[in-house]
Amino acid sequence: MWFFLACSAMGTRERVEPSFLAVALGEGTESGSAEAPLPFSASATPVSITVQALDIEGQPYPWPGTVTLKSRPGRIDPDRASLDESGAFSGSVSIEAGFGPTRVWAIDEDTDDEREPGWAAGVTDPVWWAFPTIAEMQNIDNHETNQLAGEFAELRISDREVVVTATDAAGFWASDRLDAATGHSGIYVYTFNKPDESIVIGAQLSSLNGQNQEYLGATQLSWPTYTVVEGVSLAPPDAVVLTETACGDDNEMEKLEASKVRAESPTIPSTFTTDSEEYLDYEAYGQWPVSFGSCTLYVESGGTVPDYFPPDHAGETLEHVEGMIKEVYGKWIFTILDANGIGATKVSP
Repeated sequence: MWFFLACSAMGTRERVEPSFLAVALGEGTESGSAEAPLPFSASATPVSITVQALDIEGQPYPWPGTVTLKSRPGRIDPDRASLDESGAFSGSVSIEAGFGPTRVWAIDEDTDDEREPGWAAGVTDPVWWAFPTIAEMQNIDNHETNQLAGEFAELRISDREVVVTATDAAGFWASDRLDAATGHSGIYVYTFNKPDESIVIGAQLSSLNGQNQEYLGATQLSWPTYTVVEGVSLAPPDAVVLTETACGDDNEMEKLEASKVRAESPTIPSTFTTDSEEYLDYEAYGQWPVSFGSCTLYVESGGTVPDYFPPDHAGETLEHVEGMIKEVYGKWIFTILDANGIGATKVSP
């Protein structure tokens, strides 16, 4: 039996030099180590780098082009560098929120001119920064994001007092007791279904990481991995009593995100009736309003206190509402954990 091999001429791509980019940390750059990392910093930290274009033989290539700079992880500025006539660059970049082994990449992907990019790339040795605590990750001027948004984040847990503060059907909340007094200490961990039996209120975590995302404006870790310290139980932080000043300030509220918060003497608006516009939102999303001073906050309780029908209590002032606070599209919402989270109606004297 005969076999025939059909051959066809395959197109070849014209080589675009440079073929490689040699990228290195500049002389004198402090890089830390795995055993002694630099402190985590959300502020811009200068890092000196050098770039040299190389040809296919690994020899310096005279290419005065522009390369893209990237930091993994972290945020880099500037994100482009112009090489000189010899194909070299030496200068400083700034990196914000680098954590763990952080490297600077240079890539020939610029398409501002008619030249086809060659996709040559190179990367530095790592600069080692410490992993952030929960508070260091959460503390940021923009309350709708966090320092590690979009990263697969590993948090500094082993030398902290991170405790499980509450659970629900899809995950759990944790708080760093060492930062509870100053804020930004809470995080929601989304496990997609009921957490395993090791996750109970008071359990101490010794490691925690996951995909960091802002879900509808609230920080969470999804696809998490974690470990629990066996035989240790810590008291979760007490609920923070909300003030009217904090209620009106998104930055102050952000300090409380994913923490247990208590609002004293809130009122269910008298306008919250079954024919109101807010009732339509309640039917769709399960959130009902309370007035607290000049603020309007929201409460979700259908999953934990299903017999409580808030329109029946329109106009009433409650002793309190207490639950885990989160932000969803600019609304601050209490997630009620049990029936104790909705205080009885206050009776006028």
